[in-house]
Amino acid sequence: MSVYDLSHWQPVSRIKELAGNCEGVILKLGEPNDEYDDQLDPHFEEFLSEARKYNIPVGIYYMSRARDMHDFMREANFINDCVYKYFDGVEPELGTWIDLERKEVMRDDIQPQVLDMIGTMQSWWNNSNKIGIYGSSVNLFEQYFDMDDLVYYDIPLWVAQYNGENYIMDNYPRNRVVLWQFTTNNNTQDENHYYGFGGD
Repeated sequence: MSVYDLSHWQPVSRIKELAGNCEGVILKLGEPNDEYDDQLDPHFEEFLSEARKYNIPVGIYYMSRARDMHDFMREANFINDCVYKYFDGVEPELGTWIDLERKEVMRDDIQPQVLDMIGTMQSWWNNSNKIGIYGSSVNLFEQYFDMDDLVYYDIPLWVAQYNGENYIMDNYPRNRVVLWQFTTNNNTQDENHYYGFGGD
């Protein structure tokens, strides 16, 4: 069984197609536009409604475009408002993920800013242990993060790597890898192994 991540690139009918054949879906919550106004993904509400209809567990991800700490906290507030609006203030079962794949967020000062963002959100959500980071194995984690710090702060990781190996899990076994995005089917659908948050 696998977890699939979905955004407006997939048709809303995809949820029905996945029903009974997956452990869950991670839905794109949104991302900022070019003016850095936070925007809900066009299919988020429909995807969420369909996932609930078919009783499919849900997680969310937000594609960050943060240039500085102010932007990260603005994004955190948007995510928090959406969790209260769409999940009654209860964190999604399959986690909340900060997507750090855009080039403008990959910079030398990203680690302290992201950890501060996550720490603040944890304090809002009763010390949640399901707020994590999504990114490429080598391009993001090894270049811009101290992997020992991620162990110390117990940060969940969602690792993208398509060459048949989970590099971070294999080389950093102390880190908490929750999801491994291992393939894209027909360049339209990402599939992930879900390992759980521990205690699930």
